[in-house]
Amino acid sequence: MIARCRLRPWLLGTVLLPTIALAQRVDDNAVTAANDAFGTTVGTQTIGLYDPEDVRGFSPRDAGNLRIEGLYFDQQTYAANSCLVPEQSIKVGLTAQSFDFPAPTGIADYSLSIPGAGNLTSVVAAVGPFEASSLELDGRYGSSTQPFGVSLCFHRSLNSDFDFAKHTQSNDTGLIVRSGLPKNMELIAFAGTSRGNEHQALPFVYTDGDLGIPTFRQMRLPSQEWTRWTWRDGTAGAILRSSATEHWSFAAGVFRSTVDNPAYNYNDLLLDLAPDRTADHQMDVLPALTAHSTSGEIRMSYQTSGATHAERWALTVRGRSVSRTFGGDSITDYGRVSIDDFSVLPPPAVNFTAGSVDRVRQLGLGISFDELWPGRGSVGVGLQKVSYQRTIEAPDVPSTTDRSNPLLPTFRFTYSPASSFLLYGSYARGLEDSALAPANAVNRGESPPATTTWQVDAGIRYEPQPGAQFLLGAFEVNKAYFNLNDADVYMQLGQIRHRGLEASATLNNGQGLVAVLGGVWLQASVLGNASDPTLSGTPLGSVPLVLNADLDYAPPSWRPWALSFGWQGVSERPETNSGNMQLPAYSQFSLTLRYEFQIFGHPGVMRLDADDIGDSSAMMIDTSGHVLSERGRSYTLTLTADF
Repeated sequence: MIARCRLRPWLLGTVLLPTIALAQRVDDNAVTAANDAFGTTVGTQTIGLYDPEDVRGFSPRDAGNLRIEGLYFDQQTYAANSCLVPEQSIKVGLTAQSFDFPAPTGIADYSLSIPGAGNLTSVVAAVGPFEASSLELDGRYGSSTQPFGVSLCFHRSLNSDFDFAKHTQSNDTGLIVRSGLPKNMELIAFAGTSRGNEHQALPFVYTDGDLGIPTFRQMRLPSQEWTRWTWRDGTAGAILRSSATEHWSFAAGVFRSTVDNPAYNYNDLLLDLAPDRTADHQMDVLPALTAHSTSGEIRMSYQTSGATHAERWALTVRGRSVSRTFGGDSITDYGRVSIDDFSVLPPPAVNFTAGSVDRVRQLGLGISFDELWPGRGSVGVGLQKVSYQRTIEAPDVPSTTDRSNPLLPTFRFTYSPASSFLLYGSYARGLEDSALAPANAVNRGESPPATTTWQVDAGIRYEPQPGAQFLLGAFEVNKAYFNLNDADVYMQLGQIRHRGLEASATLNNGQGLVAVLGGVWLQASVLGNASDPTLSGTPLGSVPLVLNADLDYAPPSWRPWALSFGWQGVSERPETNSGNMQLPAYSQFSLTLRYEFQIFGHPGVMRLDADDIGDSSAMMIDTSGHVLSERGRSYTLTLTADF
């Protein structure tokens, strides 16, 4: 849900190498770190077709498909704590087969900032658009003779949430401890907090999907001085795992994710946006919000070894226990207004009502088996049995409980007809969540029950030479479709199917040129239920075609200078539910200039990022009708130094 339920992610781990390399922050570079074009984040840099909010048109975060170092994690927070999670990658298609149980709507895999051998202190300072600035102090300290290390981090940012508020301040902290144990075991414990507040909250704008929408800049919409939002998020966890031995490996983690937001947070809403730039203005004041989740996974694997044939077995247990509050909001209606009306309004009288509680219990047991022929191919099958229960306790009505006990199979294969070619395919079923009810719903904030989802994909990988890789895949994903009915109640209205093609090309000439190219063609279809077949059609928010190109050029002869270039092209996309109006296609260009320097004998780097150089005025819509503008031309200067 784009509407504010300020819930942010935190994280975990799986198989650890005996010695962890100590990466310098001056080397942060998402282009050179990417293995494909499907989504990579390193520090503040993100490239690729997908991210945790969008994989093949669905959200892995909403679906519950986050992993940290490969382990299952149930996230209740809105965004990752930057002190705990400096890197993330999206796993789909061939890369998703590295997981015993691939998720139908893709996996977002997060990497913890685990301390390695040696000491490193990094400082990262940045100034950006809309008076944004940030400062991060990151220390990683470890012994070269003892398997012990500590990471400490503090990150402070100002005015960085410029899509949602004009003034923001936030602080992230993180502590990670790594300790070696006997018998090749390793323990990683971590804890972090994310605290912040903002005022002059910017409105959330929604269309009813029947009329076209006007162009506007989100950051220039009218706001009220007295609106604010405060969040208090926390995460703690522990991971116990073994280094890989000849046959056995083990990983286990238990994690706690919490949100404890105080009362009187404000959602400023502009509903039913019309082409004449008017909308219904409502102020949604929220009572105290809490969301607490305990989740984790235990995985035991056994693999035989052989030059021409091997087998691998894996047994996995994972589960979660969640309790969260929602509802009881105080709603004030200001009538129909212009979205360009900057009139000062008085704060509304607040009248909270009794809220509701959502409780989820889920436990799954899975077993998988893979036949492996090194250099030739593999075949794998898996089966999960899941027990799921969701209970809603609402005021003045009996509690309602949804139960599900599905049996979820998976199948995957690879085949290599030649050393440079690899064919792959998979089928997976999963039990996945959907987005919370958006702010324009009568039952805003309510979580829908988890539903069974399935996907099938197949493709080819071609590696003509070292440093060059091409991927082309086809996919189909089928999932329950949740949206607003005629009474603005968020509920299941049918099924949604996404079919498409995705492509990735990565090139590294070994002389300083790295290119990451990608594209995804998507056909989205809503399949209405039998009682209302008119629901069928193309949903709002679906983007038929996205093309990306990211290049990094840093030849040795250019040092200490380097350049990066990025381009994204987005096709026309539905502006109305009927599909009779389309938002125009648009392109965005970005350019980055880097300069390496020495500070007191230590390495440093300066980055100047110019984003959306053409100053596009494009608009985006999600399936619930939430409308958001592109940010336009912006510049960010970042200085990084390692000591």
